[in-house]
Amino acid sequence: MQINRTYAIQTKIIICICLVFISCTNFKAYFNTFYNAEIYFEKAEKSRLQNRGQVLPKVAVDNYKKVIEKSKIVIDEFPESKLRKDALLLTVKSQFHLQEYNNAQGALSLMNTEFGSAVQFEAAFWSSMIKWKEGKVQPAINDLSKLINEDNASNKKAKIFLAIAEIYFDQKMISLSMDNLVKAAEYIRDPNEKGQIYYRIADISFKENNLDRALEAYKLVIKNSETKKQVQEGHLKSVQIYRLQQKLELATKSIKNMLLDVGYSAIHSDLELELAKLYAQQSMIVEAINRLESIVQDYKNTIASSEAYYLLGQFAISNDWNLDAALKYFQMVPKENNKSLFIDAANIRLKEINAYKDAQLKFSEWMQRLEETDSLKANPLTKDDKISLNKTLYGMAELEAFHFNRASSGMQYLDKIIELSLDTSILPKALYAKSFILETEGKDSLAFELKNMIINNYSKTDYALAIMNADSTFSALDLNSDKNLVLAENKWLNDPILALDKYKQIIKIDTLSESSAKAAYFLAYQYDYKFVKADSALKYYKWIMKYHQDSEQSLFSQKRIVFLNNVLSDSAVINVN
Repeated sequence: MQINRTYAIQTKIIICICLVFISCTNFKAYFNTFYNAEIYFEKAEKSRLQNRGQVLPKVAVDNYKKVIEKSKIVIDEFPESKLRKDALLLTVKSQFHLQEYNNAQGALSLMNTEFGSAVQFEAAFWSSMIKWKEGKVQPAINDLSKLINEDNASNKKAKIFLAIAEIYFDQKMISLSMDNLVKAAEYIRDPNEKGQIYYRIADISFKENNLDRALEAYKLVIKNSETKKQVQEGHLKSVQIYRLQQKLELATKSIKNMLLDVGYSAIHSDLELELAKLYAQQSMIVEAINRLESIVQDYKNTIASSEAYYLLGQFAISNDWNLDAALKYFQMVPKENNKSLFIDAANIRLKEINAYKDAQLKFSEWMQRLEETDSLKANPLTKDDKISLNKTLYGMAELEAFHFNRASSGMQYLDKIIELSLDTSILPKALYAKSFILETEGKDSLAFELKNMIINNYSKTDYALAIMNADSTFSALDLNSDKNLVLAENKWLNDPILALDKYKQIIKIDTLSESSAKAAYFLAYQYDYKFVKADSALKYYKWIMKYHQDSEQSLFSQKRIVFLNNVLSDSAVINVN
């Protein structure tokens, strides 16, 4: 009997051990599964936040899907698990970020049904977020605002304010977004998290040119952030703001103090660049250029040296008018650092300089030709010559006056167009450009005379229309090609014959505006394809080539002229035979 009793006890112990082992195994299985889900969620969140405002990265998408997959195992296979609630919440969050709003709402309802008051805050919060994404913006904000008024902990209030800030930012309501970010930062206790929020406030405010708020936020970044890079950037941005606010002495003093501190060596190149800009802002051009030249030598292949080359190129144009030197500097910008924000601007400058040099060569050739023909007292220019010369002159004028900021020099080429009186479509354009420059220089009476000349002599051009729209002093003309073109287009479907007559009226009184080119092309096209009257079509195609040789319509018109001439020639031969 004793043996049997001993055996029974041993059996019970073994069974208990097995049950405990099985239970531990199950616990380990679902705990590990949930733990993996949390790890994937953290990875997904990190990727999403790094790309805030952009398309969700693929790595984040993949990780959110893994979160849902792992959470589903916990929910389905371990229904009694204490981690079920947390697994459901992870699922809701992941589905939300994957834009699976119906699925997220379903998981939210299940979580709410099973756990009730235990998930009251999370259920209300994520329900509001789903409303926002479904286009119910104001109801979402209202619901989140109600949550703030409830007795919630500071971290929950911070979470709500962050969500409201994100919604306002999505709606382009930047000021309200910033207000809510500030409120969120007030409730956050962790200094580093607080610093992160202030960094975002500062960054957005700086981009929005709200310098006062940006400066205040950068100071709080410096105070709270535990990230050395952010603290240093806070100091750098602060001196940039001082410079932009004309607090030049404060900016200069701050920069020089940091340049003496090895703790700021990581941003010394940027500080040197700021100092060069400060010198330039105070018209200390020699000092600015010297500082920029030292940057390209001391900090090679950096973002700062790339920008320094760009600024040296700008000085070569504005200070020395040395285009060869400017070309060399601008060519160095992409070579110095391929992540530079000034690469596109430098490439534009290179195109402008090369275009100007080409125009200079053409201009020299034209001037030589004009001198030779004047000495022979011959008719110097054909119509094509006039168009080509005017284009060259206007191209140089535009580049100098409006791209290189050399208005006086650019005006000389405009005056040359006016002096030669080459009656092409570029002449009113030159008059208009000159009036614009004179007005910018405060010479209003001279600008008025030129505008009057455009109204009287080129009343149907776009330049005359622009003048009349901008200045009520110049009375609008009754016959406006743009308005007549709209009337003709409206008439076409109901009364094509009357519409054709209106199109013809436009080109009868207007040979210069873009609207007249459109009207002539419409007539040519309809006679060509709808009415199949080759001679009439040819008439309007030729009109386009005569008055609008450089228009969009001219290329096709030229091709149709060749084709229709061949058709008419063939028809004539057939008729004779």
